[in-house]
Amino acid sequence: MDAMAEAIDPVPLWLIALLLFAAMIVAREFGGWVHRKVAGMRDGTAEDGVDKGFILTGMLGLLALLTAFTFSLALDRFEERRTMVVTEANAIGTAEMRVRFLPAPHDARLAAVLQDYARTRLAYGQSNSDGKRVLMPKAAAQRSEIQAATLAAIAPEARNSLGMLVAPAINDVLDIGAAREALNASRIPSTILVALVAYNMLTAAMMGYALTGARARQRPATIMLFVLFALAIVLILDLDRPQRGTIRIDQTPMQQLVDGFAPLPAPQASLR
Repeated sequence: MDAMAEAIDPVPLWLIALLLFAAMIVAREFGGWVHRKVAGMRDGTAEDGVDKGFILTGMLGLLALLTAFTFSLALDRFEERRTMVVTEANAIGTAEMRVRFLPAPHDARLAAVLQDYARTRLAYGQSNSDGKRVLMPKAAAQRSEIQAATLAAIAPEARNSLGMLVAPAINDVLDIGAAREALNASRIPSTILVALVAYNMLTAAMMGYALTGARARQRPATIMLFVLFALAIVLILDLDRPQRGTIRIDQTPMQQLVDGFAPLPAPQASLR
């Protein structure tokens, strides 16, 4: 996660929306002030009005394109995070089932470690950014423990079908866990967010410049437009905040996995 994401993550979304709206109002008034400074209070010719309207329409079109592009990035990441929860739950469930075919005491040990790991991953998914940073070292340590226990368990079985059944399942658990953490840390680049906000400010300033002389008549429409601009940016930020905003990733697949674990094999149990 970059520095900008860390800085704005703790800020409530309603406050960000309010600040963006206020900034666009200020930008609009600044644009009107510039117009009055440059052209005085004259209404301008009809041709000037057409030119300003053409430029404003182009800026609004480009702003819509940039907003849609940024929203698409945020939505794609949200969908990938949601899918990754299902993928990881399936991988842990498959591995936990397959290790039960191992001889005692490896079956009970590995099943217990995988069940504990699933609980950690559930807590990870339910946590905000601060909680995720705390749980990541614990999950990494559990993955190392799973790897070591698996190597010890399947060393005698490495060349037979049981070893080839267990090893890929455990490998999927390890890989998906690391991939999910990397995906959660991946956010929309701050450069894109800064460009989006800056373009909103420039568009608001251009509206103030172009609508000078008809500003009082257009004020309700521009205020509503600024509200929509601010809500669009806040929605993008909400999608890009795993488990911190109002749009949250459903952890039901992992919760169902944890709730549905079968009892651990008895310590004395053996398949041989």
